Amino acid sequence: MVRILAATDFSDEGKPVLDFTANLVRQCGGKMYLLHAVEPCMIDAAGSIPSGDLLGGFSAVSMPDVSDCNTVLEMADKRAKKMAEDIGRQWDIPIYGKAEEADDIVECVHDFCERHHIDVLVIGNRHHSLLTSILLGNTAEKLVRAAKIPVTVVPCGSKAKQV
Repeated sequence: MVRILAATDFSDEGKPVLDFTANLVRQCGGKMYLLHAVEPCMIDAAGSIPSGDLLGGFSAVSMPDVSDCNTVLEMADKRAKKMAEDIGRQWDIPIYGKAEEADDIVECVHDFCERHHIDVLVIGNRHHSLLTSILLGNTAEKLVRAAKIPVTVVPCGSKAKQV
């Protein structure tokens, strides 16, 4: 049985990665894994998280009381499990969802792949400006360069056909 990991940041831009992976798993009869890496810097000194899709649409203003990293990690893990449940039901596939704390996203993803014997990693690629890519690097590129298993990069805005 093939094991395929989709790395997600919970953003709408990441949906094509999840759909592509689910479709691939259904076609080859494997199991899908979904991973969200939570960086410790996602929490500021006041315990707020930056606005965005990190935990499914909460913003720093509307965020429930978040007093420590464990709470943020627990919320992200619940979100990953719920997302996995929804994808599994939609695509009729076995899927495991997890959020993990990551000092380094690339290391976290590759460690997860080793622990769960992942065969293929599927990631998304956002379009960054040349300056941003040069100064900060690109997580997708770093994941590909450090990979020990095949990596599929799903372009931002692509669509997976459901078969």
